[in-house]
Amino acid sequence: MGTDTTENVEAVSNAHSFKVHRRMCTELMKLVDRVSEILPAIEEARPGSPEGRQALCNLNEGKMKAELLLQYCRDSSKLYLALTGDRIVSRCHRVRTLLEHNLRKIKYMVSVALARKISQIADDLRVAKFILDSSEEEAWKDMRQLLKLGALPPDELEKSEIKALKTAALRLNILSSKELLYERRSIRKLLDDVGHDDPAKKKILTYLLYLLKKHGELILQEIRETQADSSSSNEYGETKANARHRNYASQADIVLNRAIPPEEFKCPISMRLMYDPVVIASGVTYEKVWIEKWFQEGHDTCPQTKMKLADCSVTPNVDLKNLINKWCIKFGVTIPDPSVEPECPEVWENSIASFGSSMNDIRLPIDFSNVSLGGLDNSYYPDLLRLNGGIELAIKSGQSKEDDLQKFQSDSNAEEIDLEFPSTMSELSWESKCKVMKDMKISINKNGVGLTLSETVLDQLASFLKDACNQQDSEAQKNGCELFLSLVRRSRSNRLSVPDKVLKSLASLLNSEVTYEVLAILEAISGHRKCSSSFVTSGVLSSLAKYLDSEIEDLQEFAIKILYNLSINSDICSDIVSLGCIPKLVPLLNYGNFSGKCIFILKNLCHTEEARISIVGTNGCISSIAQRLGMGSLEDQEHAVTILLSLCSQRVEYCELVMEEGVIPPLCTISMKGSEKGKVGATELLRLLRDVQDNEPQDSGVSEPPSSYEPPCNSEQRKPSKKSGFLGFFSKRSPRKK
Repeated sequence: MGTDTTENVEAVSNAHSFKVHRRMCTELMKLVDRVSEILPAIEEARPGSPEGRQALCNLNEGKMKAELLLQYCRDSSKLYLALTGDRIVSRCHRVRTLLEHNLRKIKYMVSVALARKISQIADDLRVAKFILDSSEEEAWKDMRQLLKLGALPPDELEKSEIKALKTAALRLNILSSKELLYERRSIRKLLDDVGHDDPAKKKILTYLLYLLKKHGELILQEIRETQADSSSSNEYGETKANARHRNYASQADIVLNRAIPPEEFKCPISMRLMYDPVVIASGVTYEKVWIEKWFQEGHDTCPQTKMKLADCSVTPNVDLKNLINKWCIKFGVTIPDPSVEPECPEVWENSIASFGSSMNDIRLPIDFSNVSLGGLDNSYYPDLLRLNGGIELAIKSGQSKEDDLQKFQSDSNAEEIDLEFPSTMSELSWESKCKVMKDMKISINKNGVGLTLSETVLDQLASFLKDACNQQDSEAQKNGCELFLSLVRRSRSNRLSVPDKVLKSLASLLNSEVTYEVLAILEAISGHRKCSSSFVTSGVLSSLAKYLDSEIEDLQEFAIKILYNLSINSDICSDIVSLGCIPKLVPLLNYGNFSGKCIFILKNLCHTEEARISIVGTNGCISSIAQRLGMGSLEDQEHAVTILLSLCSQRVEYCELVMEEGVIPPLCTISMKGSEKGKVGATELLRLLRDVQDNEPQDSGVSEPPSSYEPPCNSEQRKPSKKSGFLGFFSKRSPRKK
């Protein structure tokens, strides 16, 4: 009891060490601690293969990155942490994925007992959520707004600065002179660390320090003067918010308590819901992957009862699987396939030191490039703005249309800009609009800037393209499409969001002079994960499906590439299947230029029941997939194995259809010479097919003795006594008579 109390106190203490994002950092810290606890056991197990050693190195690297991120949230400035809240969320998700991916790789290379612990941690990593609290999100918005005040008159700018900074200080608990001093010291420390490598970050930090020096004491004085009213108001707001959060939490607890699965649904080894329950000779049911791993290690006893088993055969527990499926449907629970590893995580692209580079889209109202940090004057307001790239623009109360047209050229010299069209765009003549588009295209291609695109910009671009088509202006159509494509390709993938109306506008141009250019734009957009669902809701997906039947190879290629990108998002796989795409993909499976992408699409789709039914019901589909086992690349073979394994793990009838295609010889080859993932999948599929064959009625009344548990391709000494024996399936089975 005393130990538990000590641990709780330490956890609370550690949580309070984070200046901002406490809930998120505490969640990550707990997961990292669990990884740290199990690392010595993993290192002692010594995963011997090159893949195992690499996974262990990556695991240590992920742990180190997580610890650096947590330390950064302890030491950094509160204002800067609030400003980069979205980046902190992104970092947490990346490090979580990195840890989970490598843990799942390692679990196949260690003992069952250790693999069970690793699997539990990996499952908890998979479901971990990292989101900003409501107060943190509001502080993030306040800080972003503060740094985007733009060229306001001095009086308005000062009022806006004080208001925004005061709101942020209240949300971040900078309420005393001591807290203000700590905050200024933290910013100075960040400035010392950033040096000259990141001018954007340096500019932002300098501006924050300038604001604290200029307005800090004034803000604290206002807070003290209104302490009684503001405190009561804040306490009421916080109490209300906390009550709301507690209400949500209690509702979640009720749902979870109702959704507690019966113990019979859990595997005694992994203590997780069973995906594929099987019964062994002792009568105990286990998850198939785990009990087979137990047998592979040479055990011949039941893990739970410890009794010696007469044989190591497993029998699918169909009744229990149906009960588990009904329970999952009732409570909306999805059981991940324990034999399938998650996709490789995105590369850790940026270090903590590069947080400032994500702020290049922010326009500081003042240029601090020549300001001394030692003495910032309260009256410091220059007559010139310096927007991002250092281009000076005079502050005028009224700008001409020509001046407004130059706005983009000024911004385009920055390393990363928040793109906007001239405010007078709608008033310009058609020739002037075309010139703006052409100049923007040239400037972007010349300077290679990174971009943040708003929905307004995308909508204006799509409208321009429609107008160009209506006016049959070929040059404008070409320039508009090239600009659109450049903008999408240069946009940061984690921020691009394309509204439905923009995609609908693009879809309306698919039968115009710029069909190929529009398809190229749609392909680029489909590569941004956040945009996937818009392809369905806008109706673009149905427009693309028809190109799979086209006799023009270029159109087919665009459609396949777009589906390739979209199929990665499991949320829209059912929509892709419902459009009848699977029968359209079958003729392309064995076409050299498209086969790799087609088999990848089917692999992503086959995780849905609709896709499995469509694959089985499509003439020649299973046969074409089976052909990839013997003639495709290692990656194609791996995808084909995944598809067939997904089918065979569902129904015995599917197993029989697969065996009729003569898959045993190529599966044996893959189990020995394929990729690591392919070997695991092929071995599992061979065992599954063997189980089905062993359970079929024999021609005579004499039953065969139990066979060894080794894969059939390694059982060279075993001579089948009957034509229906498992090794008889090395040749293609004759189709059943109908």
